[in-house]
Amino acid sequence: MFYGAGPLIFQKAEELRNRMTPAEEMLWNLVKANEWQLKFRRQHPIANYIADFYCHGVKLVIEVDGSIHDTDEAKRNDAAREQHLRELGLTVLRFRNEEIFYNTKETLSTIGNTITALQQGTPSGAGGVSEPLFVVKIGGNIIDDDAKLAAFLSSFAALKGKKILVHGGGKLATRLAEEMKVPQQMVDGRRITDAGTLKIVTMVYAGYINKNIVAQLQAHGSNAIGLSGADGNAIQAHKRVHPTLDYGFVGDVDSVNAPFLKSLLEQDLAIVLAPITHDKQGLLLNTNADTIAQEAAKGLSGHYDVQLIYSFEKSGVLLDANDDSTVIASITPTYYQQLKAEQKIFAGMIPKLDNAFAALNSGVKKVIIGKAEQLQQLIAGSSGTTIINE
Repeated sequence: MFYGAGPLIFQKAEELRNRMTPAEEMLWNLVKANEWQLKFRRQHPIANYIADFYCHGVKLVIEVDGSIHDTDEAKRNDAAREQHLRELGLTVLRFRNEEIFYNTKETLSTIGNTITALQQGTPSGAGGVSEPLFVVKIGGNIIDDDAKLAAFLSSFAALKGKKILVHGGGKLATRLAEEMKVPQQMVDGRRITDAGTLKIVTMVYAGYINKNIVAQLQAHGSNAIGLSGADGNAIQAHKRVHPTLDYGFVGDVDSVNAPFLKSLLEQDLAIVLAPITHDKQGLLLNTNADTIAQEAAKGLSGHYDVQLIYSFEKSGVLLDANDDSTVIASITPTYYQQLKAEQKIFAGMIPKLDNAFAALNSGVKKVIIGKAEQLQQLIAGSSGTTIINE
């Protein structure tokens, strides 16, 4: 439902929520509990924009314009913004402040009539989104094991429907760096990426690993295309800024080019994403694969019913990290906080779970964590851990 909106847009949206205009406040009080029984969101990130109000159930954007929108430049910007939103499949209504204040009944009538028309033309499925999309992330431990990787790719190729595979890097980049005598530094499990390391991970992740996966999928009859974030401007990021630590050429995702990825999926191509992004200023960036999977799932949630699957060497989220039989079947936000408070969650699993709940809160239908060799069972719900909102 965010259509690839990045962290900076979310930050700006939060700031705007704290200083709504009087007209926005008035309309918000009218629509947040409404006769249509639909959920509206205020100052909602969509792609590179922040919509004043958004209802994902009928894909309706409502904008409230003050006098600042009267200039020629503002009108051009508004027209371009509205055109882009419509290209995303959204309906846009615009009201001036005066209409909210003095023609409230007519404003609500217009909104109601638009909702009725959209509901009559909306196909089955929440928000008119019914076609499934599987976004599957595999970890380095699977990449490093040829037999496990081959078995997993056979299962992935057999998945019916639209699918995206996001892969990590494994140990090959580290081994190659050692052979080339390029020093490696890790902090909290994350690689510090200097200029020499960036060349190596780009060669390995976006090169050999990515194309090896594509070739194996082709052998299984799955027509696949391998991409880095730079290809087709698929995933744009910025160089990470940290108050005390320089991560080097490490990227944090800003946006996902959902229309581009959708165009490939609509050609029945399986997309294989490498964990390399770019900043659109000519700089490549090493980016966490879990985050790429999450952002891709979020970005495409406005077009498909997205299931995000983190598949790795464990059977799911475990109460005992050394005992695969202690799988937690499902985790809600409340239960998650309890498990963390009781220190029953393995530290390495916390980033995955944080990403999982962030994805659910951003329109992803379901998040599953489990063993890569059990991909079909994970999707069927017979194994792994399902992450759900209460």
